[in-house]
Amino acid sequence: MTERHRHRIIVAVCLAACMVIAGQATAQLSCAQLFSDNMVLQRGIEMNVWGTSANGEKVIVKLDGSISSAFADENGKWEIKLPAHRAGGPYQLEVEGASEKLTFSNVLMGDVWFASGQSNMEHPMAGWPWIPRSEVKDYEKEIADIDYSNIRLFNVPKMPMPVAAADFEAAWEMPSVESVARFSSTAWFFAKELNRELDVPIGIIHSSWGGTPIRSWMSPESMVIFKDSIDIPPAATAFDKDEWTGKVTESMTNNLARRMAISFPRAGEVEAYASAGYDASSWSSINPLETDVVFGNVVWLRKGFQVPEKLVGHPLRISLGFLGRESRIFLNGAELDLFSYPQPVLVDIPADLVNAGENVLTVRLAQPFGAPKFFGDEKSFFIENSNRSFSVNLAREWLLKNDFDDDFGPAKNFHNAPSSLFNGMVAPATPYGIKGFIWYQGESNASRPELYAQMFPELIRNWRTHWGLGDLPFLFVQLSNLELTHEFHKMNSSWSSLRAAQQNTLALPNTGMAVSLDIGNPYNIHPANKQDFGYRLALKALDVAYDKPVVANGPSHTSFSVEGKTVVVRFGEVIKHRKNVVGLGASFEVAGEDGKFVKATGKVKGSSLHISSTEVSLPKAIRFGWSNNPEYYIINKAGLPASPFLLELDK
Repeated sequence: MTERHRHRIIVAVCLAACMVIAGQATAQLSCAQLFSDNMVLQRGIEMNVWGTSANGEKVIVKLDGSISSAFADENGKWEIKLPAHRAGGPYQLEVEGASEKLTFSNVLMGDVWFASGQSNMEHPMAGWPWIPRSEVKDYEKEIADIDYSNIRLFNVPKMPMPVAAADFEAAWEMPSVESVARFSSTAWFFAKELNRELDVPIGIIHSSWGGTPIRSWMSPESMVIFKDSIDIPPAATAFDKDEWTGKVTESMTNNLARRMAISFPRAGEVEAYASAGYDASSWSSINPLETDVVFGNVVWLRKGFQVPEKLVGHPLRISLGFLGRESRIFLNGAELDLFSYPQPVLVDIPADLVNAGENVLTVRLAQPFGAPKFFGDEKSFFIENSNRSFSVNLAREWLLKNDFDDDFGPAKNFHNAPSSLFNGMVAPATPYGIKGFIWYQGESNASRPELYAQMFPELIRNWRTHWGLGDLPFLFVQLSNLELTHEFHKMNSSWSSLRAAQQNTLALPNTGMAVSLDIGNPYNIHPANKQDFGYRLALKALDVAYDKPVVANGPSHTSFSVEGKTVVVRFGEVIKHRKNVVGLGASFEVAGEDGKFVKATGKVKGSSLHISSTEVSLPKAIRFGWSNNPEYYIINKAGLPASPFLLELDK
């Protein structure tokens, strides 16, 4: 090799080295988005802090006198562990590179909980914009009670992903009217209760999405076990993040616009279609209970009726059977009531709205998931006065206008795919120190309870593995009461097996279940009293995670015996039974040798429950609360209910 060639090689190597050094010098120091002002870091454990910088760069992290450091790897990734701290603060967290420094202020040490699930965990304090009147109970009072500077909120953005995301695009927030209004109500009430009871900072990482099945929240490796039961798409080989997020965002925007168009009348429609003087002669004439009536997603219906002069100044009552799903009821242009979910429609008409002669009843009926329906028999469709001397049949001769042009196209969703939400909304948080999990999900899996019984424990085990902090407390809500059918004479128990699957998950260590059978709303899948749900989860946390001397469980049976036709179930404490004023399903059932359950009588005597039926002389099994919306609950002195149970008496 000539000296000239050697010189050229040396120059080339030096230039390459300079380019690498220049690249390193310009690489930006950054932390994962979970590290921001106002964060809560988990007390009592080593804390992971991670981010990116130039490869090989030394990064130093300082917190309350602790100093730790590490070097970035060849991909520019670094991770540093800080020693365990007690609860306290506020502190500053400082992250220093070779030439840059990041400072995060108002940092607290406390307990961090990861809150996840579907709509009942998502349920924002202010409700959803596309569901009218979906705010929580006593919203104005609750939104005024937000002066909790030791509670911090992290709302994970909705984003399903085909591969594990590296980070979230969000930051910790202090409680404010804006941040609390759009935060999970269950998680907020849970945090408030823990903060009051423990007097330590509480951070909530909230990551949930309404209507999602459990498969969306499970990691890819945990889903492999269920490949014969769930259609699992192949792993993504080519993935463009910008292209993907663009498609997902477009779909979410389109679906929101569609829901809003279904839930709310367009400008001018109410003034026109609901007014007494509107000319609806071009509308179709129908009998809404007939099976061949075709409804679009949104329909308007009008019916005129005559009121005699003597009834002017007197209130009337309307019954419209069972309407599904969203209905607005108008009389002579005035809105009487709004129902956001399928339920029996009974509406009182104020006396000052009743006209002598012609009156016009108008209904706007909408269903985002198919065709809206009228249910019931003719006897449940009427308008009448208090003594029923005046009555009009409302089951026939309505005028109909289909009023929704679905130009939004099919509702394309990405979030129900296996592992999509684990990848996008769970995986980036797994290195972050937490105290435990709260979970409220299961409605979307009620059709396959046997599979849920396997998947739910696997999700718990797998999430614990990903966090690597041992058997972290995992607390969840058992499905509450709900009336899923308008056929009230039929006993509906479709959710009971899912509740049983949830209860069986308590076999895993460090788990806790908040029974909510008595605090749901039978005609609203999203109960507004989320205070009760948050409180019961907090009780479970105080019991399971903090070992506090609280009553966190309802009555649990300890033994049973068969005494003739009666089955005596014994509990470990004095019990009471409480009637559900709108309960329509059986609470007590007995099966004989034929295995068929029949409705039974349940009598409470001290700490025992006596169940019997004149139809069964030799009981072989009993069930308690094995219906979607049972008529009675069994509670203890603390007012907490027993979970539904099934006992096979030969075992």
